[in-house]
Amino acid sequence: MRWVYQPVEVQYPDGEWTLGRITAWWTDGAGELWCRLRTLPGSASACPQWLRYDPESILLLPSTGI
Repeated sequence: MRWVYQPVEVQYPDGEWTLGRITAWWTDGAGELWCRLRTLPGSASACPQWLRYDPESILLLPSTGI
């Protein structure tokens, strides 16, 4: 497991987008990449949760300089 602070934008199945952050990365025994995701307070998944990383629904945002 690798602890990070990675800003992201997350798309929910209903098409809604929200901001959040990945606080850790983990690769399981099958080679699947998982992320510990936390979204903004008040959103559907504000509590940290482990999700399989899907680049189609979890967009990594710049964490330094633009």
